[in-house]
Amino acid sequence: MSVSKINLYFKEKSKIYKKIDSKTIIRVFEQIKNTYNNDGSVYLMANGGSSSIAEGFAVDLRTHPFVSDDKSLTTSKRRIKVECLTESSGCLTGISNDIGFDFVFQEQLKNYMRSKSKNKNDLLIAFSGSGNSKNIINAINFTKKFGVKSFCVSGRGGGKASKIVDYALIIPGSSKFPGQTGKNDNNFHIEDVQNSVSHVLVGLLKEYVQKK
Repeated sequence: MSVSKINLYFKEKSKIYKKIDSKTIIRVFEQIKNTYNNDGSVYLMANGGSSSIAEGFAVDLRTHPFVSDDKSLTTSKRRIKVECLTESSGCLTGISNDIGFDFVFQEQLKNYMRSKSKNKNDLLIAFSGSGNSKNIINAINFTKKFGVKSFCVSGRGGGKASKIVDYALIIPGSSKFPGQTGKNDNNFHIEDVQNSVSHVLVGLLKEYVQKK
């Protein structure tokens, strides 16, 4: 029984990866290059398990493109500015308690938004299971007023977020594996792909930075 379930998990995952829209990832990478070259900022946000992926993505963006492959030295090249909106438990709990959880990302973004001219090179990246979380939607709509580009990686049809962002990567498929059925349908696979997309973007940025 266990072996068959394990095989099921990886069989499902293999089908999903074959359907991923690489062209969208390339377009997002081009936007990340623009953000880096024009000294803009990348903002990351997510809920639940995906928030850990966002934090790992932030760590990788801040470091990997600017260190040697053997990690023996760092380059003198300017680094990319990254703000992960899930990293402060104080902000998350304080804003949730005082204003409401639907605004935990929007309220933090107010610290960085200035004008369309100053924020036009910024990029907001969201990892979402459904694409329908109100705190994600509110943050995207808020930053659009400042000319910030947005990208969402989500499953279950992409949700509302996929219709309002500049770049949407919708993770296809449904799952029969325990723990990701019903309302959690495909959730493990969604998070796995989100993590993979973050790694692809970091690797591409590293190659670009090292060749500049």
